[in-house]
Amino acid sequence: MGQYKCCCCIPVRAGVLIIALLSAAAYIATTVSLFLAKADGNRAYLETPDITYNMNAVNGVFYTAIAFSIIFAIASLFGVVGSITQHRRMISMFKGVYWFVVIMQFILTMAIIIVLAVNRNQIIGHCAVTVGGPDAASDCEEGFKYMMIIFSVVAMLMNFIQFYFATAISAYAARLRRTNMHEKLRNLEDFPEPPSKTEFF
Repeated sequence: MGQYKCCCCIPVRAGVLIIALLSAAAYIATTVSLFLAKADGNRAYLETPDITYNMNAVNGVFYTAIAFSIIFAIASLFGVVGSITQHRRMISMFKGVYWFVVIMQFILTMAIIIVLAVNRNQIIGHCAVTVGGPDAASDCEEGFKYMMIIFSVVAMLMNFIQFYFATAISAYAARLRRTNMHEKLRNLEDFPEPPSKTEFF
């Protein structure tokens, strides 16, 4: 990928703007969904007093997820404004946050695949008990195999796209940095600083 194009034909500035808009929309929707899920979870907990799980731990997970989602949404909005105004620091902040999300998503994907593979027998056994029937075990084993293949392919494809978008943001940030350096050099050439007295001695 060059410094001036994203996805072969879209200018990198427009590409970063589209990525930032999609990212902002996704994280705003995630934040709203988490707030709604939190309200539904509290209502379900109050309606079923025999629940045994620790609500403090659940609340900690929810509020942590909400906090991260809000931070990522704000950073994405910085990316939107920064790409429109060509603001170097906003784009740099958006780039850092986006790379963090991409790396964490890749680690989470690999962790999920490993956990599913390690717990393969338990998952198939639970499925066979739930489904029942003489062919339940073989059917669940076949279904698990196809599920793992589909999940792995889709997850890796999404990770590849996210890494590509992150490199596009990095390319745009590097271009803005070079442009800013060239502008400083031009200003220095057009308006040179007067020589100091020490240069004459």
